[in-house]
Amino acid sequence: MARTRSRTATLGDRARYVGFLAPYVAFVAHVVRVGFELDQRRGAALACAVALGALPFWRAFCGRPVFAFYGLVLRRYRRKRGFAAFERVDDGSTASRCAKALRESAPMFTKELASFVNAVCVAGGHTNSSTSGDGREDARQPSEKMRDGGWSFIALHDATLDAPNRLAARCFPNTIRAMSALGGFNGKIWVLGPGAGGAESATSRVATGLADGYWRVHVVLARDAGLHGKSAGLKAGDETRALDLGSVHIVNDFHPRAFWNVSRDSGAVLLSFDVVRPENASCRAALVDARARLTQAFGAARSADDEASVVAYLWRTFSLTLLCNLS
Repeated sequence: MARTRSRTATLGDRARYVGFLAPYVAFVAHVVRVGFELDQRRGAALACAVALGALPFWRAFCGRPVFAFYGLVLRRYRRKRGFAAFERVDDGSTASRCAKALRESAPMFTKELASFVNAVCVAGGHTNSSTSGDGREDARQPSEKMRDGGWSFIALHDATLDAPNRLAARCFPNTIRAMSALGGFNGKIWVLGPGAGGAESATSRVATGLADGYWRVHVVLARDAGLHGKSAGLKAGDETRALDLGSVHIVNDFHPRAFWNVSRDSGAVLLSFDVVRPENASCRAALVDARARLTQAFGAARSADDEASVVAYLWRTFSLTLLCNLS
């Protein structure tokens, strides 16, 4: 179930939001008025640009997450704050405690994954993983069984990104419970198949997250026997990590990141989900809601051949991103 907050905590969140929004609105009104007095419409337009440029800095000062491309102007600020690509998991911090809890629970996650693969992904619907649909020995690895069954990923939450969907509640109850205990949301189990490009590959898929207010957590649930050494891994920023079975990687999602798998026929299965950074815990509800809306907007299908659709898409994402940064 989605997390609930007490009435007192909710009122506190709203008070902090008013403390963020009211001064910013007053600032915008002031600079627009001054700009209009100096140079009419052009001055007002310039003042609006200044106000938009100041928004991410004001959000950072108020301890609120900055969404999407607004965060680009904060790269120097983040470097000074020491926001590395990977959070340390050996220093007794919140991230370290989170990683420890997940490492201890990883065998339970893997067991639930194996049960799902055997019951759903194996050809013919057989629940015995040692045999295939025709009774012969099934030597396929977990990631191969999922790919063959058409399960490249399994979403664990519904459209709100915070409440488990029915499939997850039925097949992955312990995984959902462990994520909820950490405040996790936007979870999925997915397959890193063979041939996936890395950050230095011509076929790479380098991505960045949608906000700086959360960590993206990755837990390796299964690793095929043919996946040797460093043939698969994760690169975020200038750092790399190997995807060892049961390993936990906590990434600051605003850093560019890419997974790689250079093997020909082996893969890995990972659990990935978001956890709000401790300093942004007071605005978790707003962050999750904005994350859900932005995920839907950026994932919307659009035709590159239809110029009107592209313009509408760009306007929609710009306006939605602005609204999220005012939330």
